[in-house]
Amino acid sequence: MKRGVTRNRARFDGVAVRFDHAPMLRSRILLFVLLAVLSFGAFAADDASAPARFDFDLARQKIAEIQKKVPETSEAQDLGDFRDTVAAFASAADAIVADRTPRLAELDARLAELGPAPAKGAPAEAADISTQRNALTQQRTAVDAEIKRAKVLGVEAQQVTAQIDEARRASFQARVSQRTASPLTPTFWRNIRDALKEDGARLGMVESGMVSAVADSFAPDNRLYAIGGIVVAILLVVAGRWWAEGALMRLSADRVPHGRLRRSALALAILVVVTLSMGLAAEAIVVGFDWHDAFSDTEKQLAHSFVNAAFFASFVFGLGRALISPTRPSWRLPPIPDATALAIRGFPLLLAIVIVLSIVVRRINALAGASISATVAASFVSATLYSLIVLWALMRIARARRRADAERPKDAEPEPSSLAAHLGLTVIGIAAIVALIAAISGFIAFAQLLAALIVRVLIVGSTFYLLVHLIEDVFFTIASMRAKWMQDTLGVRSRTLDQLSVVLSGAFRLVAFLFAMSLIFSGFGSGRAELSALTEQIGSRALSIGEIQITPDAVLGAIAVLIVGVLAVRGLKRWLHDRYLPTTSLDPAMRSSVTTLLGYVGGTVVFLLALSALGFSIERIAWVASALSVGIGFGLQAVVQNFVSGLILLVERPVKVGDWVALGDVEGDIRRINVRATEIQMGDRSTMIVPNSELITKTVRNVTLANAQGRVQVRLPMPLDTDADTVLRILGESFTSNSRVLSDPAPSFTIDGIQNATLIFVGVGFIDNPRQAGGVRSEILLTLLARLREAGIRMVAPQEVAYRPLDSGPAMADIGANPS
Repeated sequence: MKRGVTRNRARFDGVAVRFDHAPMLRSRILLFVLLAVLSFGAFAADDASAPARFDFDLARQKIAEIQKKVPETSEAQDLGDFRDTVAAFASAADAIVADRTPRLAELDARLAELGPAPAKGAPAEAADISTQRNALTQQRTAVDAEIKRAKVLGVEAQQVTAQIDEARRASFQARVSQRTASPLTPTFWRNIRDALKEDGARLGMVESGMVSAVADSFAPDNRLYAIGGIVVAILLVVAGRWWAEGALMRLSADRVPHGRLRRSALALAILVVVTLSMGLAAEAIVVGFDWHDAFSDTEKQLAHSFVNAAFFASFVFGLGRALISPTRPSWRLPPIPDATALAIRGFPLLLAIVIVLSIVVRRINALAGASISATVAASFVSATLYSLIVLWALMRIARARRRADAERPKDAEPEPSSLAAHLGLTVIGIAAIVALIAAISGFIAFAQLLAALIVRVLIVGSTFYLLVHLIEDVFFTIASMRAKWMQDTLGVRSRTLDQLSVVLSGAFRLVAFLFAMSLIFSGFGSGRAELSALTEQIGSRALSIGEIQITPDAVLGAIAVLIVGVLAVRGLKRWLHDRYLPTTSLDPAMRSSVTTLLGYVGGTVVFLLALSALGFSIERIAWVASALSVGIGFGLQAVVQNFVSGLILLVERPVKVGDWVALGDVEGDIRRINVRATEIQMGDRSTMIVPNSELITKTVRNVTLANAQGRVQVRLPMPLDTDADTVLRILGESFTSNSRVLSDPAPSFTIDGIQNATLIFVGVGFIDNPRQAGGVRSEILLTLLARLREAGIRMVAPQEVAYRPLDSGPAMADIGANPS
């Protein structure tokens, strides 16, 4: 079917074979590693006395060959394959050491039981003991030799791995820092023009081969299958996707329980449907065209690249469509305003198209053996398109927000916004601008790397967001659906189910986060080891402080550990306080104490990890701590005392957040227990900062420690001739008529005694909150006075004392002498 193009393809196929030697080499290496690992597995399963099946000599030979090839290659993929091979040998060596070490200890123990061999000239030992000793000695020698050879192999593998990592760092640094002519200069276009003739000939062979393959696909014996593939693709993209989305919406509405799971399940369903429909459509076209083997090997590779690109691009398009959901705001998972969703509705499709073009063009250049100028031009176009699409989407978002702010009424509240979202969009925008400037300046490799990283972060981050919501919704839905059954069957309380759901969802979220981070940094090869090469450009000289060597890489690593650790601790504290602890039986004050203690412990651990990343070992940290203890003993006694007192307050909890305490003249509610001091909110809404040691060393009155109820007491003086029963009845009615007075414990009404010719009536009641005692007492007194007036009962009036001068009469002395 392809006789007309056979001669033209021979040369192209030869070029393709020349450029595809790396996959064949990788296949041979991986096959050898697989055989070696399988041989080791069978070897480890046998007894120690069995002959070893792992060929140490062959493994060392392969490692030596790789060591010779490392300086000769700069391809990142080849170096990665070399590293994987050496890592497999290192793992096998470690497994042998781990498997044989207990066996060696067992043989030593058995030889020790037999005791030392008889000395020369001593009586000979029994024959069976001698035979057993010789056998054990031979086995020990063999096992010890295997362990030593495995350790030597492991050391050699580590050395070669370090050499490969160094080569990968150098390759990464050279690739990123490489600069070509700027696209704004004539040199850039002159290089493309000079290579255009050769590139055109090679690309022309690819084009002629594909055109011939398509023509052969529509030959009479294959035409029906090619047309069938196109028809199936159209049905999958149009009718199949429409029917599947409608069916999934109906299924979600009918079968999925009402709640959050409906939205996340539908978003996942849309993602799966779009990915499969478009990806399978591309697969259907390729299968139909190649039904009778119309494609050659080169064209098959290009077709498979197209299918892979279609699957990946459709995944991106489906992910964006599921999360943005411009036509169904009620099904939208992220809190995106409607105006913003409509503004960026075309972003996923544009990004998917550029992804397909980038993958296909890169594959064509690789198959055709295009010149460096053509490869650089393709990378420039790819990086520029990625950056421009991202910047276009960010400008559309900003414009939609400005329009929404302008149309919002002045008295209306602004829509809630996320600081993390604003910061993330700002960082992405800056990265896109940097990538665009780098591409224009000639740092095209760096621009391509940065643009690809932006796209990878957007895709992986969106996928992580969808998976996190789906995981949480699934666990909470299962817990709510099975709560009744598990309570009746297993005796599991609903609170325990809530705790289990929160813990499992948090664990799966952590796994998803780690997987997402590994995907994001997979583009950097060995990750931090290669990124650290960038810091070597700033300065490779270390700052010496005694025996400690501080390098820029160590400083950046310590800062990264500190930032990530602090964020992790704060996230864990927020998760505990907002999600997990509310499902427990702990009161709010205890929850606050637990999260505060976690913050202290987590902060200490993060600080120690940062010091370790900076180059301080555990021994040096202990030495520094002992040196600081001298200064603490002299100058920081009060700080340490308050810190320890704060820990005692959090553990023993004589006072806790929310308690009403009185400390001397200070009386109020405890709002927060910090590291050094405790915040007490006074009655006038001011805050008093009290050192923690004051709450430990001094007498503190805790009104709400044992009982949170308040006591209301009313003392009522009445004349001696008052009807006591009537007053007690009115006093009781005044208390019981108040809705805030508790019936359990019941109020009590008694006569306390007689003072100054008056009866003292006392009424005592209890309320929920002691802070409301003053207000309740005032309400009871107002009611009591009104009822006493209605009953015509007068209270004791104050005695009037009048003083008048003595105008006439005997003097005071005379009065005292003659009273008559």
